[in-house]
Amino acid sequence: MKRIADSHIHIRFFEFEHALKLFSDIAECGVTDAAILSLPYYGVIANLAAVYFKMTNKDLDLRAFGGFHTVDQYAEIPPEVQLEALIKLGIDGFKIMSCPTMRRYCGIGIDDEYYEKMFALLEREGLPVNFHVADPEEFWDEGGSYADPSFASKKQLCDEALRVAKRHPNLKIIFAHFFFLSNFPEEAERIMEEYPNVYFDLTPGTEMYYNFDKNIEYWRGFFKKYKNRLLFGTDANANKDCNKELEALVYRKLTEKTDYFTQNCYGKDFVIRGLELDEETADAIAYGNYFEIFGKEKKPVNLELFYEYCERVLHDLEAMEGDPYQENRVKIVPKLDIYPSKQVSLDFLRRVLKEK
Repeated sequence: MKRIADSHIHIRFFEFEHALKLFSDIAECGVTDAAILSLPYYGVIANLAAVYFKMTNKDLDLRAFGGFHTVDQYAEIPPEVQLEALIKLGIDGFKIMSCPTMRRYCGIGIDDEYYEKMFALLEREGLPVNFHVADPEEFWDEGGSYADPSFASKKQLCDEALRVAKRHPNLKIIFAHFFFLSNFPEEAERIMEEYPNVYFDLTPGTEMYYNFDKNIEYWRGFFKKYKNRLLFGTDANANKDCNKELEALVYRKLTEKTDYFTQNCYGKDFVIRGLELDEETADAIAYGNYFEIFGKEKKPVNLELFYEYCERVLHDLEAMEGDPYQENRVKIVPKLDIYPSKQVSLDFLRRVLKEK
């Protein structure tokens, strides 16, 4: 594989050694640059951890995308105030989740007036937003994860996000996982034409690559036509053991011939077709667009503020009896019921402050 800039990685569930292994593993695959997307509902130190590794990691040139707190002791701080603090800290972009469980937990759409000052600030500052909206449509089928009518529909979630894009035409919005439109080519093209500030990343959703195969020549033309609006991404993260395979899967989908090829990932063989893109198109998607969209240089980190925040969060956690916010996290991600978020946060902060 040639050089790669991965716009979509995570360090959730991480311990230090797991995060370092993630970075070294994907560097071996040709990744030179990557953006860590923070998910603070997994743990209160997500933003600080992303900034820390941006400052210290030697394997990759990392950028840190912040996220706002929705479930913990800082959730009552208005989102634009949280964002102002993160901008001062030195984030390079922002991550937003509008999945059905998050939408149900918050009770309002991402287009609600409550978030308007945050989006206006992101637009003024020129910070890109990676936006996870909805999930694959089959999740709403009978017996699926979101069959319960208490969940917003896929259309509702997408409409809310597109209203944000319409209101803020200078805000760069990257819809993660191809906006879950790999089965809807006409809608994908409509959005590209009607929303010039919108980009898609190619992070699988494994259904995506099988859907592309149904109409490989159409999608090959789509990728060429919109080659400057697509971003390489994998969802590699520190608790996965297939990060190298993920990098290969996404890259090979772009570059292999339209005959079938096999790539093992997530413990199974993907037998899929390549898009057989020309070198210029493949390089733009795998590398060049990252810098065109995110900027040539990453934002400097305010070290004094970073350590001040570490000390403040450590103090707040140590003063807290138990972990009263764990129940909130589980409402959004049920598997977090076995994840000791508070202890992971305490261990991280103590280690970082000891290194100071």
